[in-house]
Amino acid sequence: MRKSLKNGLILSLAAGLLFAGSAVAAPSADGPNLLENPGFEAPYVKQCCQTDLSKYYPGTPIGEVQVAHGWFGWWLQPDLDPQHPSAGGNPSWHRPEWREANCGPVCANRVRSGNDAQKYFTFFSVHDAGMYQQVSGITPGTLLRFSIYMQAWSTDNDYGPSNFVQHMGMRVGIDPFGGTDAFSPNVVWSTSFDTFDAWGLYTIEAAAQSNAVTVFTRSTPLYGSQHNDIYLDDASLVAVSPRANNGSGGAAFQPPTPVPGFRYVVQRGDSFYRIALRFGISQAALIAANKNANPNILDLGAVLFIPGVSPSGEPLNPPPAPTLSPSQLPGAFLYVVVLHDNLSRLSLRFGISIARIKQLNDLVSDTIRIGQTLIIAP
Repeated sequence: MRKSLKNGLILSLAAGLLFAGSAVAAPSADGPNLLENPGFEAPYVKQCCQTDLSKYYPGTPIGEVQVAHGWFGWWLQPDLDPQHPSAGGNPSWHRPEWREANCGPVCANRVRSGNDAQKYFTFFSVHDAGMYQQVSGITPGTLLRFSIYMQAWSTDNDYGPSNFVQHMGMRVGIDPFGGTDAFSPNVVWSTSFDTFDAWGLYTIEAAAQSNAVTVFTRSTPLYGSQHNDIYLDDASLVAVSPRANNGSGGAAFQPPTPVPGFRYVVQRGDSFYRIALRFGISQAALIAANKNANPNILDLGAVLFIPGVSPSGEPLNPPPAPTLSPSQLPGAFLYVVVLHDNLSRLSLRFGISIARIKQLNDLVSDTIRIGQTLIIAP
């Protein structure tokens, strides 16, 4: 019964959406498709492995995660913290189910080309999840473009089109360092937009920084609708010519560098300002590390990256010790940074310029951290 619910779109809708999906052309490429099984064709295999060893033997495949060969599903695991409960929450969080999207004429629009497409879905719940594939044999510095067609179906009905009140957060990404953690700050994400009941082309470019890169898809539905489904087909990863800098915003992509830090789950009452104060970093640094987040509105349960510090607020790359000693400077003393401190406030408090504080302490930025010792002197 559940399979029929997941696949049950009427034939007239399917015919109209086939036309809409086929009207979009993929961008041109300078080289061959580097992905394995870009069309998500069979066989589909159960992904390994179950993590609850109180119920399963080590190495037991996950029956609900059936993916096209060459691809892997990833997800934010529910119940790791109070913000992502699998039961009793509003909404509740589930690991999606992954399946082969091949159900014949009744849902022909769910396969863009070939015999198969990949689908994954949650039922009366939300998720932060997607798929990835790691590709090796890449020459560092190569500019790559990842493209894939995706569509969503989201409704509280058993049949028919999406209700269009949902926000699915559909986007794609590339980790130019080849990591497989979708929450890593190294992942370069596209702008998110939603495509319901028709195929939409999602694309992102990045320059490889190692001999491997990883491509990702992602969806983050806002509401726990009865059906929150994502369909994927016709992916490509190709080398492209760097874009020339013509003075009109067409500069070649500058890849990110690995940034130490940790992931933080937004709680009730949080804002960028409060989170920055809590961990002793500047608000500008926090916003820069989370470019896909809205700096004015933070969703409860959203995941932010806190750069440069551990969860305790300790710096992961401690600033160098000042080259000067207070004993060398008349009127100098040591000051330990506390909560709410920043260079502007210290400048006003002690009557010296921000530039002077930075000079005395060999600071290369305006960021100071809780517990950091500074030299203060006229």
